[in-house]
Amino acid sequence: MERLGEYLIRRLVGEGGMGKVYEAEERLSHRRVALKVLRQELARSERGRRLFLNEMTILAHLDHPNVVRCLSCSEVDDQLVMALEFLEGRTLRDQLTTDGPLDWTSAVGIAAQIASALAAAHRQDPPIVHRDLKPENVMILGDGSVKVMDFGIAKVLQELSHTTTQSVGTLQYMSPEQIDAGSIDGRSDLYCLGLVLYEMLAGEPPFESASPRELLNKQCTEAPPPLPDDVRRGLPRGVERLLFEMLEKSPDDRPATADDVLHELEPFAPADAAAPRPRRVGKPESAAAAASSDAPATGNARSSSRDSKPAPAKSSGKPDKPRADTIALVERAGAAREVSRRTGVLIVVALSLFAGVVTWLVRAHSGPEAPAPDTSAVEIPELPDGAPLGPTGAAGDFGDPVQAGDNR
Repeated sequence: MERLGEYLIRRLVGEGGMGKVYEAEERLSHRRVALKVLRQELARSERGRRLFLNEMTILAHLDHPNVVRCLSCSEVDDQLVMALEFLEGRTLRDQLTTDGPLDWTSAVGIAAQIASALAAAHRQDPPIVHRDLKPENVMILGDGSVKVMDFGIAKVLQELSHTTTQSVGTLQYMSPEQIDAGSIDGRSDLYCLGLVLYEMLAGEPPFESASPRELLNKQCTEAPPPLPDDVRRGLPRGVERLLFEMLEKSPDDRPATADDVLHELEPFAPADAAAPRPRRVGKPESAAAAASSDAPATGNARSSSRDSKPAPAKSSGKPDKPRADTIALVERAGAAREVSRRTGVLIVVALSLFAGVVTWLVRAHSGPEAPAPDTSAVEIPELPDGAPLGPTGAAGDFGDPVQAGDNR
């Protein structure tokens, strides 16, 4: 097995304009790595060699779930070597070639992860600008997560190209300021992200030409064409607006930072697409909710906690289990009971029958009724004038009894 420094070469994985990539194994730890070896003709500049080691040292401190980690960088037998974490998956270019354009949710999910990687790189001190973001440098892993590769390589290649005829970057994915050899910052990466997102949605880049001169002219002067109608029909307006903001020719007209782009994309991206970040209050948490937020608001948009009412709990399809605490029992005991009409009629009928039975039983056991006394022979004496009346105001109406001998 061929050996390169502390690494055992297993197989050649790929080869490009900047060099070769091998699957290798670290000799002592047996760790599986991707070994990237720059072409020797690119490493002949002493200044370029120092720049390579400096840039890769900075990149080695960039630890982010959406960035391919640089494990080490070294110089072995006059060759500049980078050891990277080994990834199993396919590039975004391979996916687009095989599957064609992506649905907008998948495209936004990938773009959000790329933006997260760019945001982490741009926050470094000094900031790390990719300078060569394109589908070939985006790796899609088996679980759908995204890794951005080759941060800082374009800067090294640009320096090394001063003494070689090697072209730097890909014309189809270069920002206008890169083409004009202007000042480069993180907003150049955002332009390239716009190009990648456009291609994921439309299936082809916004600018194409067989002539390099015409292609460069389009990148610098022409507005990007509108997305196809079938793509626009399902695409949230917020995503479309952000896409064309990233493709503005002037860096000042683009979003200011990758964090701003990520903030705009997160509400539309699948929940597990981007790296975990603090949730922003008041922002929609799904694509549907975010899309609806683009519509004009109606009515009074202000609300307070005392005016708002809690949303009804979502039913699980099972009846709620009654509370068994003391307060609940007292509340149920004191609550008014509702009786159905049918039950009420039955209760009345039952009570009537019971009363009738009780009355019959009482009469049956009381015997024959005594004859009423004959009062026809009773003489009621006349009261003399001035005799006192009974207490109810009617003479002899259950008044005071007449004393014996009073009328004798």
